[in-house]
Amino acid sequence: MWAEEPPRSQSARASGFGQGLAAVGLAALCAVLWATLAAFPGLLRAQGTGAPLRVCIVHSYHPGYSWTQEINKGVYEALGGLNVSYSVLYLDAKRQHELQRLQLAGRDMARTIAEMEPDAVVAADDAVQEYVISPHLKGGITPQVIFCGVNGPPDRYGYPAANVSGVRERFHFREGVALAKRILPQAANIAYLFDASETSLFLRQDMARDVAEGGPFALTQQSLNCAVTFQQWQRRVLDLQSQADVLGMALYHSLKDEQTGEAVPAAEVAEWTRTVNTKPTLGFADFSVDHHVLCGVLESGFEQGFLAGQMVREVLVGRIAAGALPMRVNESGMVMVNLKTAENLGLDIPYDVIEAASVVVH
Repeated sequence: MWAEEPPRSQSARASGFGQGLAAVGLAALCAVLWATLAAFPGLLRAQGTGAPLRVCIVHSYHPGYSWTQEINKGVYEALGGLNVSYSVLYLDAKRQHELQRLQLAGRDMARTIAEMEPDAVVAADDAVQEYVISPHLKGGITPQVIFCGVNGPPDRYGYPAANVSGVRERFHFREGVALAKRILPQAANIAYLFDASETSLFLRQDMARDVAEGGPFALTQQSLNCAVTFQQWQRRVLDLQSQADVLGMALYHSLKDEQTGEAVPAAEVAEWTRTVNTKPTLGFADFSVDHHVLCGVLESGFEQGFLAGQMVREVLVGRIAAGALPMRVNESGMVMVNLKTAENLGLDIPYDVIEAASVVVH
């Protein structure tokens, strides 16, 4: 079940407990040792067995989702140099989001994690918090849990807890809209497109908070559109061709086909949108790079995984309980422009924008 992915070099051995045995009562010392080893079972392995530390990455979504893959890469990068074995589990909540299934799958996943006895758990995105960590693993001595990609308010899940802290996710709505206005000075409004997932609800709440605290964005909100099905998405995209100056492509990963009831892959939604859309598009997450979106200040799955991995390193190397670490939020957005999409739309992107972009798609 545990696999070195990717292989890691031998970690530094944990230091000893010192010479103070005579000054401490035997019973008290045993209690301290028991509590420490219970919270950090990997200390036994790190103390000389050469066995790797165990990190379990638990995803809300499925293996083929690019966001999921980027989180893994970020975790691996942050834990580079440690001797770590990884196990990765997937809840598949975007494609199979029926409540009863998620509740049962979450319970089974929590049982699996407990049986695996990992030294640390990385819990990615909101569904895992809702159905695995918060109801089953929060508040105990083990496992130590670092979350990432969480859009919902942390107190919704009872975070932080004694054994839980992590990284909140925010979309760079304000910065992205400002970029679109820089590229399209004649644009006056933007229509946002979301699926009907809970993540989309949290993102819309974040946007409303941002406007309440910081004032209006560079483009006026023409409309905010939520679609349950792919067919609803299609109708809204077509309607907005005559109504909006810019389309904000937020989330479209849980759309169902009205005929089959099956989830429609996000790449298929993006490809259909490309074939009919004549409006400039703005993206907010790193999957936009592969989906023909014109521009965006993109939130990165890699950054979410990397920040979470840094916190896991503090837990493993510093022997710090997860709940003692302050929660974090992603700050760095990747400026992306797609020159091919710009050409198809007959647009010229200013050279200084291209020069400043982190990602330029040709």
